[in-house]
Amino acid sequence: MQFLIPVPDNKYYLWQMLVQIAHFREIGYEEDVHYLVAYNDPPSIHLRDFFESEDLKCYIHAYPDTREDRSYSASMKPWLLGQFYGQFPEAEGMVFNYLDPDVMFTGPMDFSPYEAHDGCWYGSDTRSYTGAQYIREKGEQLFLDLCDIAGADPGDVLAHDHNSIGAQYFIKDAGADFWSDVEKASVRAFKHMVETADRYHPEGHQYPIQAWCAEMYMQQFITVRAGFTPIASPELDFHWANHDVAAWDSKPYFHNAGQVTEDGTHFCKISWVESPFNKEITVSPQSASSKYVDLIRRTEAMFPTLVWE
Repeated sequence: MQFLIPVPDNKYYLWQMLVQIAHFREIGYEEDVHYLVAYNDPPSIHLRDFFESEDLKCYIHAYPDTREDRSYSASMKPWLLGQFYGQFPEAEGMVFNYLDPDVMFTGPMDFSPYEAHDGCWYGSDTRSYTGAQYIREKGEQLFLDLCDIAGADPGDVLAHDHNSIGAQYFIKDAGADFWSDVEKASVRAFKHMVETADRYHPEGHQYPIQAWCAEMYMQQFITVRAGFTPIASPELDFHWANHDVAAWDSKPYFHNAGQVTEDGTHFCKISWVESPFNKEITVSPQSASSKYVDLIRRTEAMFPTLVWE
């Protein structure tokens, strides 16, 4: 299996990238990993260090950020995939596990069920926050507007709502044009949701629609539009940072997200914008995120010349 991970060139994401590289090395996947990095000229010193390091065995593909509209930061992800497939059109015929840089595996994984070119895209079940029904609960017209932005038939999207996928995907048979469509649609969708947030904030709902998920919504809708079948596989479920470590082996992925405040129990990554390296971090050994903190410590030992404080 090959892996695709899009990353912007800033410290917050680069330290996560380095921690993930350490994990991939430990689990035996490092030489199959492709990092796609968007940078502003000139590249950061840390990205240059990664490039120049003879120790890193993963692939690093760096692209100057030439997006026409950067108002929605997460549009960088599909934009980077468009750049990659544009540079390597032969990759369209390959299968990739598409990940974020804060993901690790709980153990070696059997990828064979996801490798067939069967027209299906497998992913983690994220229906609770990316599904069509979630959007419709905020406003039926909003759902129709987003379908229109994606160029997708609402009936087709609803027919696949029980298979709303996100977080981790297995992608195949889609090239540069597909990802360019996702990028452009996600920017339009994000702006629309921000501009209409007050209109689609029903009484009793703590929050309006999550506009930051625009690229996830658009990727799903355009996947359906393109004729691919999304499948939410329970075998691709994942732990959040605030889950119990006792259940570690019950799911294949750990996603270092979901903890948005420091509580002394779970690792809160947004507290470490510059770097968590060689700093005191307090987490409970009962937290799943303690596994991630242990990995940070091993990263420091594995790459002493690449970490920074």
